[in-house]
Amino acid sequence: MNYDNSVPEKVYVYEPLNPWGYNVLILDLNEEIPKGCTTIVPPNIDRPKFNFDTQEWESAPETPIEPSALEKIVMQQTKTIAQMQIVMMQQSNELATLKGANK
Repeated sequence: MNYDNSVPEKVYVYEPLNPWGYNVLILDLNEEIPKGCTTIVPPNIDRPKFNFDTQEWESAPETPIEPSALEKIVMQQTKTIAQMQIVMMQQSNELATLKGANK
């Protein structure tokens, strides 16, 4: 008896996702590559996006995120508190100078 213990060769195929990222598909060597997939290995970059025109992986652009109304209020309050702390430190230094601690 002749047994074939060989392991069939596999091919890694990358299915780009929208807006960025990918799924990895593992196919047998003779299987057809599905439409919309590539065998080009993605580089180790943030937000990989495959460009089918150039046949290259690129980093997807950052999507600006508009802060919510509450986040805007918190940011403004944080700025106000920081400004108040600066004024209080200046006043503390001035008081210390008047008392003769800072010469």
